[in-house]
Amino acid sequence: MGFELENVLYETEDFLRRTLRSSASREARKRRAKRKFEEALRRVRRAALIFVGLMAALVAAAIALGGIGFFTWLVAIPTAIIFALISLSWPSRRQEAPAAPGMPKMLPLPELALRVEDGLIDRSKEFPGRALPATDAIVARLNELQPHLATLEPNSLPEGEARRLIGEHLPRLIDSYLELPPTLRRTGSESSERFTESLDIVARELDELLETCCRDKQIGFDTQQRFIETRYKDDPDLSGQ
Repeated sequence: MGFELENVLYETEDFLRRTLRSSASREARKRRAKRKFEEALRRVRRAALIFVGLMAALVAAAIALGGIGFFTWLVAIPTAIIFALISLSWPSRRQEAPAAPGMPKMLPLPELALRVEDGLIDRSKEFPGRALPATDAIVARLNELQPHLATLEPNSLPEGEARRLIGEHLPRLIDSYLELPPTLRRTGSESSERFTESLDIVARELDELLETCCRDKQIGFDTQQRFIETRYKDDPDLSGQ
């Protein structure tokens, strides 16, 4: 009876955590929806430009040649439409090529963080409920890190640690957990508890990484704050004395 009650409590907690996701999770999903919408707009705009460009070239050719036959128009217009529609399936941004055959793509760190963030959002539905707060913290931190990761010196120790943590260690942790059979990933299992603890560690490491990335900015702020405090704190004109 006690074991069954414990399972019911675990399942109830799991349901509530999934239903009442944090604001960080909701904001992450909004950001991803916005990125997808913007990508769709870029593709539609590009397709429209391709169609207009092809039609303009066709009209220019007709003028230069003194006219084009009806059959040519009949073939050219559907061809331009088909080509524009096919272009909708092409990414609007250039993909980074692999450094060498068989080697993984060396994405810029901000883009790598963005892809890992999207992957976490997609796969979090397979995580135990107790792991969701740590997952949401990681997603929020990855988003916060993206504009700062580009400031890390290429091939430096912090850059290498960031790339390993975000692009290797975290994805491998998730892959290894989800490869377990469902019975070992059930709510309240030892594997699920250990997975949750590991995600908590990753979240703390990302906090430290953010501090490292923003160290110069923090020093700059501290310098300005001390200057203002030293310059104006005891100014009698400002204190009203």
